[in-house]
Amino acid sequence: MEENQVKTDDGLDIGTFHFLKTGWWIFHVIIIALTFYLGYLYGGAIFG
Repeated sequence: MEENQVKTDDGLDIGTFHFLKTGWWIFHVIIIALTFYLGYLYGGAIFG
């Protein structure tokens, strides 16, 4: 293995974006959208 390659015990190459499968992208997009939506709803009460 080259020095610039980092792999976990499961064999996931975390030195690149190959470990970000479709499920992870969907999960993160939903969580980020939910965070912004909650900020839109309650941001004024918290920061205003």
